[in-house]
Amino acid sequence: MTSYTTPKLHGACECGTCAFELSVTPTTRFICHCTICQAFTGKPYADMTIVRAKHLRLINADNISFKKYRPPPNIDRGLCLNCKKPVVEFGGLGPLKWAFIPTSNFESKVLLPSPQMHLFYNRHVKEALDNLPKHSGYFRSQIAISKMLIQSF
Repeated sequence: MTSYTTPKLHGACECGTCAFELSVTPTTRFICHCTICQAFTGKPYADMTIVRAKHLRLINADNISFKKYRPPPNIDRGLCLNCKKPVVEFGGLGPLKWAFIPTSNFESKVLLPSPQMHLFYNRHVKEALDNLPKHSGYFRSQIAISKMLIQSF
């Protein structure tokens, strides 16, 4: 009998100093337009891929500076100390701890899911020309992402 193993996905920050490896294929992805993500990424929105944190292995994690920008939600956002670009973000606790990875950090995007929704669309600075659901406001966006995370658990 042949056993199938999930291929590991790899990626890194913009300069390659802080890398990561996933032991599972992600199933969840969204686009966030909140002002915190805009400031954190330096882009009009953040395209984020999510996995449970236990499936993520960071390489050179000591080169990542984590900061909480504004609770809630209480998310630790990590920047590479070398290039000052986003590496990974963590939210939740214990078995409900999630890793939010900028999709642009993945080496290959072939195995990644398509984005499922836009969050905080009321803060968008660039019009999204797609048919994805667009959630506006804090509570509607939080409810949408919470449902997404619960369904992917």
